[in-house]
Amino acid sequence: PISSTTSRNMAETPVRLTYFAGYGLAEQTRWMLAAAGISWQQVALQRHEEFLQLQREGKLLFGQLPLLEIDGLRLVQSQAMFRYVAQRAHLWGANPAEAAVVDMIAEGIKDARGIVVSYPFTSDQASLAAEVPSRIAKQMMPLEAAVQRRADGSLGFLASGLSAADVLLAEMVEELVNIRHDAVAPYPTLAALHQQVIALPNIQAYLRGPLRYPFPTGRTGQIYVQNVQTVLRG
Repeated sequence: PISSTTSRNMAETPVRLTYFAGYGLAEQTRWMLAAAGISWQQVALQRHEEFLQLQREGKLLFGQLPLLEIDGLRLVQSQAMFRYVAQRAHLWGANPAEAAVVDMIAEGIKDARGIVVSYPFTSDQASLAAEVPSRIAKQMMPLEAAVQRRADGSLGFLASGLSAADVLLAEMVEELVNIRHDAVAPYPTLAALHQQVIALPNIQAYLRGPLRYPFPTGRTGQIYVQNVQTVLRG
């Protein structure tokens, strides 16, 4: 069993998220930490040697970023990271049936979100933006149908209240409309859910705060890509 002293030390250890200096595969976890009301230290690697040192220290199970250090754990694999944060904050459903719904929504969003991750690394971003409607339709149409109106009038994927599925959807929409302003125009319910989530005080604080990176387009995107290449290859 974990002693009270150990538990206290774990609680007092700062939460640390290590990644590149941009969105990528860490952004969903940032949104989830914000939604959960968890403060974190953001570590943006700048040198290849820093990446190698993390590997030598055994902190990267599969030798990849991002890395979330929380509660004495060293979590890698972005999907596992935000799931842990969401479950810790009771945002993964009130019962196994609701948890399964959140799992399905999270997997669908993962499939649709690939365009967000690849955008900064795409040489012809205008062409990619033009493809957004067709690239996301397969997932967005069922997601639109899956949103329900709760008894209190709010929108969400679960009747029991705010869930990780709502947060993940809002994060993806926020990035998609930066790629193409009318990306979610065919999906008014998803657009409304996005607005509802970004209005939450914790999410607003994150989006307006210093931990939120600018969208990686233009020169900002070039700097982010160079950062990734430098850290990975030197």
